[in-house]
Amino acid sequence: MLSSQMAMHELFDLDLALTMPEDSTAEVSKQQPDAESTRHLVDEMPTVVVGCGGQCSVCMEGFGGAGKQVQCGHVFHENCISHWLSLHNSCPLCRRKVVS
Repeated sequence: MLSSQMAMHELFDLDLALTMPEDSTAEVSKQQPDAESTRHLVDEMPTVVVGCGGQCSVCMEGFGGAGKQVQCGHVFHENCISHWLSLHNSCPLCRRKVVS
């Protein structure tokens, strides 16, 4: 499986390269939040209990019981969504903009 052979940051870089038009790279770097604002944003997200069989769509690992819920309703591991939001300002699944 691809995700087990690549580090999480490599998958984020791959996703970014595959989904971003070439001329928009400069614009994205301006939109990326700093670490403090990302941490605050994730801290403000509701923590929800995830039932058996649920898995994080970022790392494809099962939940240990709880996850962070983005405004669109999707749920991810806290560390996964923190790292994702340090690179993007959108939900990893539906790409809806995440507003602080």
